[in-house]
Amino acid sequence: PVLVITEVWLLQGWCVRACEPLPQGSFVCEYAGEYVSSSESEQRLAEYDKQERGHALLVVRVQLPSTTSSLKCCIDATTTGNVARFINHSCDGGNLEPVVVSMKGNLLPRVALFAARDIVAGEELTFSYAVAGSGAGCGSSRQCFCGTSACSGYLPKA
Repeated sequence: PVLVITEVWLLQGWCVRACEPLPQGSFVCEYAGEYVSSSESEQRLAEYDKQERGHALLVVRVQLPSTTSSLKCCIDATTTGNVARFINHSCDGGNLEPVVVSMKGNLLPRVALFAARDIVAGEELTFSYAVAGSGAGCGSSRQCFCGTSACSGYLPKA
């Protein structure tokens, strides 16, 4: 298992740092949470926004074997999840690569996070919340604090 620590920052809130060097391609963790329907995720997002609280709801799309349709999966790790829910967004793509993993016999895919490049001990772990194929785009009203030169100023819309 990969050793990580969580910290609390004034602007970003929580963050996750590597406790050891992580070579490119290393498995870091699964993005674990509760699988909810699209309508449930929209209701939860509205409630989270109303309460002005953060959330850890990740949306991914999986191309079905027919190639003419896709499955939209909403994974809510806000209250039920693992350390991945504390990993921050980065507009430049971050140092982690989310990979959608489909397994034979499982209808719902899983999202695994891998090191996109060599990561040094103590470095913050980040990834883009606009997972490729998720349909997520820019334009949410939530401010981004990633601080990269590619920062759009706002988090992607779920």
